[in-house]
Amino acid sequence: MMNFRNGLPMASIDGYLHIIGIELLLILAIVLPLIDRAPAKRVLSKLFLSVLGFMLTHFATHALPNKLARFIYSSQHEYHSLKSKAPYRT
Repeated sequence: MMNFRNGLPMASIDGYLHIIGIELLLILAIVLPLIDRAPAKRVLSKLFLSVLGFMLTHFATHALPNKLARFIYSSQHEYHSLKSKAPYRT
């Protein structure tokens, strides 16, 4: 984590993006049932699904790379023969 010059920790941009995405999903989930016009409801539904898809993709990019790499390299003999002295990272 990076710090400001005065020693206080800087906030993560990734954390802010998570909060903004969750807030946007909540706002759309509240507003969608209140709208009666079909075209507006269709646009907001597509926006909701787009934001939800982006958030799920973003989660997958956080969660999957290590698991996917471990799965791919687990079948390689060379991978198992290397003994790492570094601590295990997740």
